[in-house]
Amino acid sequence: MRTSSRFICAIPLIAVAILGGCATAAPSGDAITRLQVRRDAQPRAAAVHRSLGIALYKADRIPEARAALSEAMRLDSRDGATALYLGLAAEKQGDLAAAREAYVSYLRHGRTRGVRSQLQARLATLQRRELEQAAKTAVASEATIGTSAGHPRVVAVMPFRFTGSDSSLRPLERGMAELVTTDLARSSALTVVERARMQALLNELALQQGSGDPATAVRAGRMLQAGRLVQGGILLVGAEQLRVDAAIVDVPTSAAVGGAAGDDRLGALFDLEKRLVLDLFTSLGVTLTAAERRAFDQRPTRSLAAFLSFSQGLMAEDAGDFDAARRFFDNAFRIDPGFGAAAQRAATAADIVAGEQVTTETVEAQAATGTEGQVAAAAVQGTVLATASSAEMASTLSSVVNDVNTTQSGTAAAGTTTVGGGNPNPSAPGRDPVSEGSGNDSPTTRAAKVVIVIGIPGTTPTILPAGRP
Repeated sequence: MRTSSRFICAIPLIAVAILGGCATAAPSGDAITRLQVRRDAQPRAAAVHRSLGIALYKADRIPEARAALSEAMRLDSRDGATALYLGLAAEKQGDLAAAREAYVSYLRHGRTRGVRSQLQARLATLQRRELEQAAKTAVASEATIGTSAGHPRVVAVMPFRFTGSDSSLRPLERGMAELVTTDLARSSALTVVERARMQALLNELALQQGSGDPATAVRAGRMLQAGRLVQGGILLVGAEQLRVDAAIVDVPTSAAVGGAAGDDRLGALFDLEKRLVLDLFTSLGVTLTAAERRAFDQRPTRSLAAFLSFSQGLMAEDAGDFDAARRFFDNAFRIDPGFGAAAQRAATAADIVAGEQVTTETVEAQAATGTEGQVAAAAVQGTVLATASSAEMASTLSSVVNDVNTTQSGTAAAGTTTVGGGNPNPSAPGRDPVSEGSGNDSPTTRAAKVVIVIGIPGTTPTILPAGRP
């Protein structure tokens, strides 16, 4: 089934921002003190730590808030409100990895649909920012990182350099690098640096697009802890003939230690790339298993037009224009509906565009409309709102089932609960006066089916007719 890319409109986020005034105000000092006293009295109560953490967050005491919320998460890892505010606190501290982990937890356990949509988009943006943050750290630590040699089985692939009169083929610089990266990663013997990670570092080093400075490339390889670097060029000969060269560079010594080359018609680009990578495997001393070879033989698309549009999307992505990237990826998917990588990239680019509009304030304002808003409102008042986490719901459901799963004598299975008015004598079998009067009160074994419908917030449950599964 053809699935179009996900694109989140900015209008709902603007509406949320307008509603931001409805979000809970900062708590008083007395409210926080009451929660601290209760925490000391109930050190293992996850809900208390959660409410204290939210109150501290609202008071802009972020380090303390994060500590309290981390403890709440340790005590109950399936509480949505805890995960949400832990992520918000971590993001305010600039700890993007911790924020992402907490937001992923919210997507599993959180209940407010609008918050889930915003965080889904925000995660793509955070992942991009994590790459940028890692690149800055690598550059800042270059003197230290550069002294340790990368493992020869760790490979980084640089963008190729295009030379030719047809500028419409220049995006193949990115597209070819993506194909080579994907195919080299088919081997479990190699660890291949992700193209996005490589590009983030190149951007940080201010490497001009397509310049291919060999010294800068090796420098990037060292900072990525790669032992081998693949870099090459694409030459257009005439109007339809391509020549592709790729060199394998030993990063510690900057010496070429292998490579591959080939030429073919433009229309045979994908076959040419496969031959090139097989030669690279040989130079790297790698032999593919049968399963790896089958995976390697797969092609993301057989449409050159779709691949060119995909490559344009990669160029736009590397330039930071994710809206344009989304359009190019969508076009590639339109040309070839079987081009799964294009659809995935389009969805990611759309999420990044939407995620850039999401802030901790818009997320919190959206949360105010759901269960988490009720929890936060109570926390600001210095009280604890007991909500059912996934674990608590499971326990409650088990209790309900035990209550209605009676024995044939009519006594509750747990032996401690009666149903309806109950039998005043729990040791005696329950009697139904109507069936007893008709002589049909024989204690025969009967089977019954109980359907418990738990509605998801924001949806209307469907009740099936009797007898339907």
